[in-house]
Amino acid sequence: MNVNGKLVTVLLTFGLLLNTSGCQFSPSKEDTALQDPIQLNIWLTAGSGLESLIDQYQSQHPELEIHIQTSTSTQLPAKLQTSFAAGYSSPDVAAIDISYLDRFKQFPEYFYNLKTFEADNLKDQFLNWKWQEVLGNDFIFGLPTEIGPYAMLYRTDIFALSGLPTKPEEVAKEIQTWDQFLEAGTKVQERTGKAFVNDLENLYLTLLRQSKLQYYSPTTQELILDNNPAVKRAWDFSIQALKLNLSASIAVDTQRWGAGLLNGDFAVMLCPAWMIGHIKSSAPTASGLWNVTQIPENSANRGGSVLTLPKTGNHPDESFALIKWLTEPTQQLVSFKVQGAFPSTPEIYDDPEIHDLHDPYFPNSELGLTLSSAAKAVIPTYYGPHHADVETSMLEYLTKAEKGELTPELAWTLAVQAAKRIDSSFR
Repeated sequence: MNVNGKLVTVLLTFGLLLNTSGCQFSPSKEDTALQDPIQLNIWLTAGSGLESLIDQYQSQHPELEIHIQTSTSTQLPAKLQTSFAAGYSSPDVAAIDISYLDRFKQFPEYFYNLKTFEADNLKDQFLNWKWQEVLGNDFIFGLPTEIGPYAMLYRTDIFALSGLPTKPEEVAKEIQTWDQFLEAGTKVQERTGKAFVNDLENLYLTLLRQSKLQYYSPTTQELILDNNPAVKRAWDFSIQALKLNLSASIAVDTQRWGAGLLNGDFAVMLCPAWMIGHIKSSAPTASGLWNVTQIPENSANRGGSVLTLPKTGNHPDESFALIKWLTEPTQQLVSFKVQGAFPSTPEIYDDPEIHDLHDPYFPNSELGLTLSSAAKAVIPTYYGPHHADVETSMLEYLTKAEKGELTPELAWTLAVQAAKRIDSSFR
């Protein structure tokens, strides 16, 4: 199958273009002589926090007229593939969630190689593992924006009632391994009747993200789900937590979740950095009830985006200048302070805004230091071309097991079968 045929096949499987509305930033009126500003179209994922920075950049560049369109992290890749197949309506800049980037790496001819713009000179600006994610075969696909290093949030009152330590450094020492995590959860369940985690999905994703491999082989691009012990380990561990009655079966970003954070329906949240803002907005009156420490065993990352330049864009030089500015440490620090988007640029981790960050929502915690230490310890992870679709299916079957709709054994069997069908549909 040729490249265009392959793209169309992927497109038809992946979904059709969704109608969205964008917002426009008007150029500065200071330069009234400017008659024909350069039009830049930017596609962002919702919640990126880049809009205000782009507004600032617009005010500094009256020669530009920047238009922003936001979509969800799943809608944007579908729209982008549709625009490629149609041959028009592609943006000058497209943010791609890291779980979809390997899919687009199959089609480098649709993107500008940022080596052309000497982006190699920027690599030391970013975390090494994050820079590795944007690379292809002698190709730089984009510049990294935010990341999602993990922390473990825990209810100090429930830990105290369970006979567990409550200070972050003592909790980290008590729960260094996942076996110790289960032991602590069992104490909480037996002594307070409370669940330990919010749901199995969050637990499964945390364990899996600690692995270098997820569902695909980085060398063959083949699905390795049932041959990767890390996947089965994350699944089996989650099922073990279920059998020990440690899950509250409360999904993130639901009304029940906000109530559960406040009421103490579960004692632990395994939390990528971007989720902290969700927690604070979902349960603002739970301030002071939670604290923060590191997750068991090695570090992990979940989430983050890359700013790419599709070749169908009309102004690559101006677009590169924009994404270079947006991903500089100074701007990433601003985005962190305003939006809570954790930076991929480690040189600012020593800035007091991060290093000395003590969020009153988590009393006596070193939130900034915990997240920056986790960020630096992340190991490079390979996702693969259809990671997001496979994982969505896996989580659906895990949830069926959690709800008792399927036995854990049958849920695993069906999950593997469904993943193979999804993968084959793209080939």
